[in-house]
Amino acid sequence: MNLMDSKLVSAGAFFLFIFLSGFWLSRTGRPHGMLPVTIHKLIGLALGVYLGWMIYQTQKVIPLSSTQIIAVVVTVLFFAVNVATGSLLSTNKPMPEAVSLVNKLFPYLTVVSTGVMIYFLF
Repeated sequence: MNLMDSKLVSAGAFFLFIFLSGFWLSRTGRPHGMLPVTIHKLIGLALGVYLGWMIYQTQKVIPLSSTQIIAVVVTVLFFAVNVATGSLLSTNKPMPEAVSLVNKLFPYLTVVSTGVMIYFLF
């Protein structure tokens, strides 16, 4: 397995755990318990740190091209939308249906943009 494959597999495993914990959260109903929310957030944080480390290590070897920077920025924006909508949905306050829809759609877009970013980085 080459370097890119191992990076994709590692990121894929993180995403799998994020999705599984997210489905677990959606099945537990509201208000969400502290343990499932914490697990879900910590897995997301770990993925963010892992991807940040990957980007930093790549940038140390060779400066990022404009295409790579765009891929990183788009991925970071998708992650930010996921964090924001997830935070809104974890409150006890009712949220507009659009927030829930964005929170259901953007994780898939984030997976795709992360794969594209890793491809461009390696």
